[in-house]
Amino acid sequence: MNRLFVISGPSAVGKNTVIDGVKKMLPVVEETISCTTRAPRSGEVNSVHYYFLTDDAFKDKIAHNEFLETFTVHGMRYGTLKSEVERIQKNNHLPLAVIDVQGALCLKQHYPDTILIFIKPDSWEELERRLRARNTKPEELELRLRNAQNELMQAKFFDYQIINHTGQPAEAITEVSDVIKNTLIIDKK
Repeated sequence: MNRLFVISGPSAVGKNTVIDGVKKMLPVVEETISCTTRAPRSGEVNSVHYYFLTDDAFKDKIAHNEFLETFTVHGMRYGTLKSEVERIQKNNHLPLAVIDVQGALCLKQHYPDTILIFIKPDSWEELERRLRARNTKPEELELRLRNAQNELMQAKFFDYQIINHTGQPAEAITEVSDVIKNTLIIDKK
């Protein structure tokens, strides 16, 4: 497998905003589409935002060794298909996977050339405010906050930690883009 870039971070840290900005700065970067067993949210389209699978279909893909990594997050299964990364690489693009912290660390163990980038909030209070602003149900909010604490403790195992400052994502977008560009320069030497 060629170079794979992974972005992780807690819910509501602004990963999607950063990734959208990176893709504009570096059109060669293409985000992988993950599989999930959760139901689509309003506006989400199958094969665009996720590959929405039944639990049985997900288990079948596990049995056939089709995933690079799988983990259960917030009670739902998620995974990155090997074929998804291969599809992007065949198009001469750079795959960028957005996955949870557990999956990222698992990938790094199996594929040491994977570059792990952790997106951090500028403060715990701001992350909590962002989660609450999403109108997250109280029981889900507690779970996401607990998960966020655990994820932030794992950030030290990532190759890069980048802060996404509230209302100012341009700096984080530039930093992630620079990590990708600098890695490619090193790879060419």
